[in-house]
Amino acid sequence: MYSSAPKSTSYFSAPESTLDPELFDGRVLKTWVRQGINQILFDFLNHEYRHPELWAHAWLAGSAVSYQWSAARHPSDLDCLIGLNYIQFRKANPEYAYMGDKEVGDMMNELFKEALQPKTEDWHGYELTFYVNPGATDIRTINPYAAYSLKYDEWTVPPDPTQQPPQNDEWDTVALSDEKMANNIHTRYLQAIQDMNSARDLPTRRNAEVRKEASETQGVMMWDEIHHNRRLAFTMDGAGYYDFHNYRWQAAKRSGAHELLRTIKNRVREEEGQTNVYDTDLPDANTLVRRAATYRMS
Repeated sequence: MYSSAPKSTSYFSAPESTLDPELFDGRVLKTWVRQGINQILFDFLNHEYRHPELWAHAWLAGSAVSYQWSAARHPSDLDCLIGLNYIQFRKANPEYAYMGDKEVGDMMNELFKEALQPKTEDWHGYELTFYVNPGATDIRTINPYAAYSLKYDEWTVPPDPTQQPPQNDEWDTVALSDEKMANNIHTRYLQAIQDMNSARDLPTRRNAEVRKEASETQGVMMWDEIHHNRRLAFTMDGAGYYDFHNYRWQAAKRSGAHELLRTIKNRVREEEGQTNVYDTDLPDANTLVRRAATYRMS
């Protein structure tokens, strides 16, 4: 449960000479892949909304459609990113006219996670996930590794066969510090749990609980910092693949720091009865208000 073993990440792997042959014939996406994912997505959207063909544009993006696709992981990640034309969406679905762009995207992402992605966790050997990127009606604005249009059956952002992570000693120093800190937090966390379980009196147990709560707070804050800051890499102002925040996230995955911090965060969620396997934030007040309004319409 608490393994700190380093994880394979395609980000640091050498580029392959070809794209993933399971997905591509040369540089062209295989027909069954394109048609299959489009059918899954648009069957779902048609069930929930009207005329998605007018306002939804889907791309395959990320390492799976780059030349760094061969990380030792099963199932492999396969990201389907959806760009929304929000004006057309509201015209086709006027009952959502009161929602802002972010609220519309958040609503769809919740539906994807709750109702669609549990069915695609192992789609032909791939963990197929669907996500609406904020502000990415045109996917090029978020600087993806690569992006293949499922609508037009062509590359919007072609993959770079020479792509390699940047060499930066300062970034490596940060990554090493993250690894040491995550291991330190996790060790103190486990020791506190052990002390709680072996305590023979109430004051000793309470002291152990305080240490556990302190390590939990540190672990969750560190996880949130690394995880949320990665999003900055994939914005108009970010550098995508070559951004520091993406590098830091990938380095944490490689070292095992990511997994140690995630086990603490998930354990806290479990204890609070708020387990969330998708590593996303718990609902804020605005989300709860939006959900309530949406439920009243249904």
